[in-house]
Amino acid sequence: MNTLIVEDITLIAERIADLTTAYVSGAKITISHTLEDAKLHIQEKAFDLLLLDLNLNGKDGFELLQTAAASSFQTIIITANRDQAANAFDYGVFDFISKPILETRFKVAIDRLQNNTASYREQLKQLAVKTKGAIQLIPLEKIFYIKASGNYSEIYTKDKQCFLHDKNLEKLLAILPEKYERVHRSFVLDTNKIQKIIKHGSGKYSLQLQNDFSIPLSREIYKKMNNHF
Repeated sequence: MNTLIVEDITLIAERIADLTTAYVSGAKITISHTLEDAKLHIQEKAFDLLLLDLNLNGKDGFELLQTAAASSFQTIIITANRDQAANAFDYGVFDFISKPILETRFKVAIDRLQNNTASYREQLKQLAVKTKGAIQLIPLEKIFYIKASGNYSEIYTKDKQCFLHDKNLEKLLAILPEKYERVHRSFVLDTNKIQKIIKHGSGKYSLQLQNDFSIPLSREIYKKMNNHF
């Protein structure tokens, strides 16, 4: 498991690395002591796990958390500030560990991580997109649907805005709550937003959403969903 440890105090970073080696299966560890270095690593390498301190030499680790909010890796916060950790759950973090780090608590978090593949996704409340060089957070409740756009995705909101996301549909589905499903090769949406299924004949179907808006529905997904509508 490729693991990025972001911690500005060397001794603490080394302790986290030792615990990671002991409890994370097949751990391959990278350590960053600064926010800037961590950002570079995330851009250059695919990680499975981020172990993040939110206070990095006086800089706010939330900036990195926002950048990573729509990445497919999982995040565990390690911090002395419990209030910060509570706010971090809006970004879909898996767990947080208080400082000073207890080995037993670290093991509990890693065991949960390695034996649980879905529950952390249910905590995600926002998606991060880059807009004009800045990070903007979009609440999931405002997202109408998501459409494939080559290697990217277009996020359409209820107020008729469109944001280009740098992750494709497969990567977004890896972090979105389970209620988000791919209803067509080009479309993902929260299935709770579906009002009804429309049959067009000749094996063609669509989904009616709010405001009489509709998107295509694949035949394979229709067979799964037909009993629920």
